[in-house]
Amino acid sequence: MTQPRLERNPDLVERQVAEETFLLPVKGALANTVEMFALSEVGQFVWSRADGTRGVPELVAEVLREFEVSEETARVEVAEFVAQLQSYGLMTEASN
Repeated sequence: MTQPRLERNPDLVERQVAEETFLLPVKGALANTVEMFALSEVGQFVWSRADGTRGVPELVAEVLREFEVSEETARVEVAEFVAQLQSYGLMTEASN
């Protein structure tokens, strides 16, 4: 079974402030809230690569190449991070 490819929701403003990445929804249901999302270094790394060409397995592989972390930890944390972003509508499965 092919893993879905992931992409960032384009209805967000992304800003770097003091080496941190913040996401602020500007359209859709979340835009009516005061929610802002701060990403960790690994979160920003995963977020920046969710361009519609990669799924969770590819993102895990890239995290393993970039950071000193066990494969199990990378798998669990990337999957949880993606699931959390998807639950807020910040990341979706690529349409094509």
